[in-house]
Amino acid sequence: MYCVYCRREIEEEDRRFYSRQAGMKGLYHWDCFVEACRQANSAGAHEIETVTISDTVFETQPSYDFVGG
Repeated sequence: MYCVYCRREIEEEDRRFYSRQAGMKGLYHWDCFVEACRQANSAGAHEIETVTISDTVFETQPSYDFVGG
């Protein structure tokens, strides 16, 4: 059996984990799984920040409606 993350063979004595998470399914060395989760969470957090910043910029656009005259 091989680790999905590092592609090295998983030995019988290695601590391992089988993930059923979407996009992360497979068998991992435990340390590799932890690192893969950190990377996935970091990427997800960055995506959320980008969307939030984009929404905020969109919502704070100046209004060009002039009242009066």
